[in-house]
Formats: sequence, C-alpha cells, structure tokens
Amino acid sequence: MVQTRQNSSNDLPQEQFVVEEQYNGQPVHQYQYEEASHESERLLLDPSNFISLKGAGNLPTTSSFNYAQLLIHFKTFFTSVFLPQGYPYTVTSDYLAYQIWDTAQAFASSLTGALATAAVLKGVGVGSQSATVLAASITWLLKDGTGMMGRIVFAWAKGTRLDSECKKWRLIADGLNDIAFSIDLLAPHFSIALFAPCACLSSFFRSIVGVAGGATRTAIVRHQARRENLADVAAKDGSQETLVNVLSLLVSLVFLPIVDEKPVAVWTLFVLFTLAHLYCNYKAVKTLQLDTLNQARFQLCIRDFVNHGKVQSIVECNAVEPLWSSSYRCFGCELGKLPSESSTCHYYQQAKWVCVYDEMSQKGWIAWHVDAQKTDFFSAIFQLEYFGVAKSWPSLEDEDQFKNLLVAESWQLHSHQLNVDEWRYKVVQIQNSKSKNV
Repeated sequence: MVQTRQNSSNDLPQEQFVVEEQYNGQPVHQYQYEEASHESERLLLDPSNFISLKGAGNLPTTSSFNYAQLLIHFKTFFTSVFLPQGYPYTVTSDYLAYQIWDTAQAFASSLTGALATAAVLKGVGVGSQSATVLAASITWLLKDGTGMMGRIVFAWAKGTRLDSECKKWRLIADGLNDIAFSIDLLAPHFSIALFAPCACLSSFFRSIVGVAGGATRTAIVRHQARRENLADVAAKDGSQETLVNVLSLLVSLVFLPIVDEKPVAVWTLFVLFTLAHLYCNYKAVKTLQLDTLNQARFQLCIRDFVNHGKVQSIVECNAVEPLWSSSYRCFGCELGKLPSESSTCHYYQQAKWVCVYDEMSQKGWIAWHVDAQKTDFFSAIFQLEYFGVAKSWPSLEDEDQFKNLLVAESWQLHSHQLNVDEWRYKVVQIQNSKSKNV
C-alpha cells in the first residue's frame, strides 16, 4: 500500500527519493519518485527518471545502448530458461557444481553415442547392397526387445537400492553406458551371425542405464529442490540436457564425416570421450552433499560419535562416503534367516524389533515387529551400528545425544534412506484352537 505524508501546508517543497526493485534478490530497476506536498496526492513515477541497474527488465530509456547491458540481459534470459525459478535460493548449495560436471559428462557421452550410432547403422547394413530390410528390422526388434526385458528385470532386482545408493548407481549406470557404446563399436567387426547378439547385449546394458540413470536423477533432483519445486528443477534439468544434446549434435555433424572409415581416429576419440565422461561423472557425484542418512553415511556418523563424541558435518561425511563398498546389513529380514546363536553373534531384543550382530563377519540383521514405526527403525539401526563400532550396546542417553548432534549438523531426521525391507513378525497365542493377536 502506498502511503502519503501529511503536510500542514500545500506550498512545502517536494521530496525526491529512489526506490529499488529486485528480482530473485538481485537489483533490477530503480525508480525515482516524487512525493507531493498535497495530502490528496500519492507517490508518482516520473518516467523520464527511470534508471535500470542490472539483471532482468527493459533496457534503460534514458541511456544509450551498450554491450554490458546486452550481456546482463542475456545472462538473465539464460538463467530464466535453464535454471529453476529463484535460483540460487530455491536449490541446494551443491546445485551449480553438480550441474556443471553433469553437463560436461552428458556432452562427452553424447559425442561417444554419435560414434556408436554410426557403427550400429553400419552393422545393420546401412550402405551395404547385400543387406536386406527384413534382416535389419529383425535385428533392431531383437535389440529393442532385449532392452525392454532388461528394464523390467533390473527395476525388480535393484529398484529399492537406487534411492539409498544413488551415487553408486549413478556411476555404475554411466560405466555400463560406456561399455554398451564399446560393444556397438566392436559389433560391426564381427560376423553377421554375431552382430545381433552383440546388439542385444548392448541394448541390455543400456536398459540398465536408462532405469538406474533416470531413478538416481530423480533422487538427486529431490535433494536439490528446496522450495517444493521438484517439478521445476526436473524440468530445467531436462532443458539443460536438451541444450547439451543440441550442441553435441552440431559437433558430431562436424567430426563424423572427418573420422568416417578411419578406425584409429574413431577409437582415439572414443577413448578420450569415455575417459572425460567417467571423470566428469565421478566429480559430479562427489560434489553432492546429501543431507539424509543412508547406511554408509549413518555408519560414518556412528564411528565419529563413538570415537570422538561428535558427528561429521554433511560436507565432511559426503566427502569421505565410500561409493563401492559397505558392510552387509539386512534391515527387515525374515526370522528364519537370522543367524543361529554362537559365540560371535550378539542379540538385542526390544518390543518392536530384534537385532543381531555377527562380530566375525561384521554382518547385521534386524527383524521388525508389525507395529514398528519410523522412530523404531532409527533406534534399532542405531543400536546395531553402535555395537558394530563399540562392541557394546548403547543406552537411551547415547541415542538422544546422537540425535541432538545430528540435528546440530543439519542432518535430516524426518526422512532417511536406510533401505528398510517389508518383512514383519507378530506374536500369536493359541487358545482353544483360535488365534489371538498380542
């Protein structure tokens, strides 16, 4: 609401002042206002005094055009098209670093894919007078069918791990993608009888890439979105990827005719692009600062808590998080799969869970009661991981202190990625041939 100043006289001089307008926290325009003396008049904008600072908005009306202003407006346009609204305040602090490395790896992968596509088309008979349309169609259908089945099988086998181990599977997906491209490049050099199996194998690997890459990307976008803007972050990520694909397409149009029928040049470029792809992908996942606890990050925090009485910060923990190996845990196993009592197995039972830790193998199991809730999941896993480090069961005070330290370091406790399975048990009493739930 615009307010006016109450003046006792109509002939007082007018006051002039400047109001700054911001967008996304950045100065955009300045307006020079005149506040009239008369109480019935409101603040009026004098268009001739319009001043533009930097960022978005119209070009200044009172100053001459210059290249600095053009650069500012191009930057603003680029930001609005390819970055989420409100950037950088609506995304995590690791967003820009991750997107830069992710864009670089996508560019390298697209160039490698162009080389592989040319090899596949040659393998199915494009440019060969001896090839038939039917043979090429059958090979292509077999390849696509194998990929479809691969997507279903992989999602069934590893789908529940893609949230909790998104960094690991992000790397695996891109590694398999490069393996698939290498098979595509090798396939035309085999006999016609072997080309179809090679194409199917490549399609199978690429199907895993599609599922793992898409699912882990969703997990990363969910982490990056900080203002209930998951869809916007995902959409702008798609725009960035499309731009990269367009640029790589233009580059491919230049170098593919140059390296055609030159296998040494093709393989040299393939090796260079593949190495760049893998390196950029590794750097991308290492920039992530996930603030939810998975098994690896939980174990790192527990180890720091037991040994030093503190927990690692989000940045410290993500920096040392192992990507490839972690000790075996089953958070929600069948009672029948709990190990038998032995001198190396230690049992701890509460009303809503039973946990077992084997010192020799360093494996752990937890069986959940049907009434177990999210708070019980955290408590039981804390007990198990604490014992794995301290070789003794913790107290309730230890758990409370651990939670307080996590909150102090800004870890998210309202959600987790601890991969809890769905097996549950309940105790039943048999009375007069009727079962009664306890």
